[in-house]
Amino acid sequence: MSEYWDERAAEDALLYVDDRGWRGERFWRGGEEALATFEAQLGFSARGETIVEIGCGVGRITRVLAERAAHVVALDVSAEMLAHAREHNPQLPNVDWVLGDGLTLADVPDAEADGVFSHVVFQHIPDPAITLGYVAEIGRVLRPGGWAAFQVSNDPRVHRRRLRVPRVTRHPAWRGSHVELAALRETADAAGLAVERVVGEGSQFCLVRLSARGQATR
Repeated sequence: MSEYWDERAAEDALLYVDDRGWRGERFWRGGEEALATFEAQLGFSARGETIVEIGCGVGRITRVLAERAAHVVALDVSAEMLAHAREHNPQLPNVDWVLGDGLTLADVPDAEADGVFSHVVFQHIPDPAITLGYVAEIGRVLRPGGWAAFQVSNDPRVHRRRLRVPRVTRHPAWRGSHVELAALRETADAAGLAVERVVGEGSQFCLVRLSARGQATR
């Protein structure tokens, strides 16, 4: 996974973050639009003292989260993507750019985060068990009353489709996998999370909002 995304970042980092080919201000405005879509469809506000972003890429959404939080932990599996993120976002002193292990949120302490966010990341993970592992990790790192908002693919056809596209997008790290919502709900429940809203069930762009059970401490 890390090698694949390092290669894509070296080839054209912005394109593999958003394959519509946007550049300049239009590309960066897409981060604001993506987060606004989450908030509108899932009915929440992506705010908190500490927010963890899984799969930050070049920091397109990170910079928006950084406007809303005292501290953002921005993880990515690709060191090359993180290099681009630092280059494009030197003005974000409240962001820690963290190289993740592709399986866990090991760099985030228990009950440290007020919110966890991820967009167009889990759909590229080849094994749905890894995505469910991240859901369990979200339960570990969220404070009581904290939120999580993320996108998963819930459409198996997308990942079985024979793609007439370049070799790099036939790679398992691009084709990814879908997640069954029943398994997601079961994993979330075991991790102390409640599934509060699902939008787009059965589609590639299924949005999920979770909350950590328990009384918020502040």
